[in-house]
Amino acid sequence: MSEKKLITVVCLHSIFDYPPVISLVKCLLDLGYKVNLISYNVEKLERCVLDNPNFSYRTKEYYWKPGIADKVKKTILNTKFGKKEIKPAIEDSDLIWIATDATLRYLGKTVKGSKYVLQLMELLERYYIVSKKVKLEFPISEYAKNAWKIVVPEINRAYIQKAWWNLDKTPIVLPNKPYINTLPDEKELPEEIKEKLEIIKSEKRKVILYLGVVGKDRELENYAEAVSMLGEDYCFYIIGRPAYEGAEKIIESITRRFNNAVYLGYFNSPNHLPFIKYAHIGLLPYKVTIASRNISILNALYCAPNKIYEYAMYGVPMVGSDVLGLIHPFEKYGIGVCADDSNPDDIKQAIKMVDNSHNKMASNCSAFLCETDYKQIVNDIISDIQ
Repeated sequence: MSEKKLITVVCLHSIFDYPPVISLVKCLLDLGYKVNLISYNVEKLERCVLDNPNFSYRTKEYYWKPGIADKVKKTILNTKFGKKEIKPAIEDSDLIWIATDATLRYLGKTVKGSKYVLQLMELLERYYIVSKKVKLEFPISEYAKNAWKIVVPEINRAYIQKAWWNLDKTPIVLPNKPYINTLPDEKELPEEIKEKLEIIKSEKRKVILYLGVVGKDRELENYAEAVSMLGEDYCFYIIGRPAYEGAEKIIESITRRFNNAVYLGYFNSPNHLPFIKYAHIGLLPYKVTIASRNISILNALYCAPNKIYEYAMYGVPMVGSDVLGLIHPFEKYGIGVCADDSNPDDIKQAIKMVDNSHNKMASNCSAFLCETDYKQIVNDIISDIQ
């Protein structure tokens, strides 16, 4: 590359809520691009990113509180911050990469006429600004049609999105595989995280690990009950951020009801990864629920979790929901078993099935990882920037 191109990545959320965006930034830097990141809490990223001479950023502390009034306040703050920073970025950048649908909503008309990639982390047909009852929509499909390229994390989502929005081209699939050259060294973790890591390291039982946000669609109580039914040789560990008002009470209820359940807290990426090494089985619950304000009911059905790659990096077989996004990789590569996660007994049986084929499934994880060349896909997406 004779002259380094500048790509501005915009993610108007806490950057740690979207590990795929962190992967994208690292990959772009490795490909030789200059990267300008507009997001929240960027200053807490790894030194290997922050100290890269080709990396720059604009950031603020992320505001998030539950409640309608605070959601309105967050929208106002995100819109103000995003529009202020994107205007000079458009002038200076060769390409704008918009990392989420909500980010596009906050930026709005300021990106019209610019060259931008629209990345969709979730599957959505319409974008309701207030609610489905209030028929006020953001015209996301029109912005999609004006995007230079559209990126989604899963093949079925690509074709569904094309049909819904009548797109000329099928969106490009960029799987949510973490871009990690070297796994984190336990010795370099902050002391408070080392203390938590020691808890799971010293565990004598088989650790069934849930890693991810604690949301309404995760059915963690049923998984906790299933692990409890397996007896004293198993335990249930939760690592993740409470994602909605009342999630803390769910966690408290689980750890109170089941004496083999442990909540370790939440750790910014990539500090959560060393914990996976000590798991026996990883969990991937994705309940198909009634659609939220914008996200389609099909979203969980065609889930595209980055956690499937994170578990596989450590050779940890998986148990997950009976959804197409997991059925395909589990069956094709032999790395896990799906279960009816509304039924603790079915989850228990799935765990036992994985247990019986644990060594084989663990060894199969490497083939699954090798299937996706993340760096090559990113390079193919942006190599024709003019």
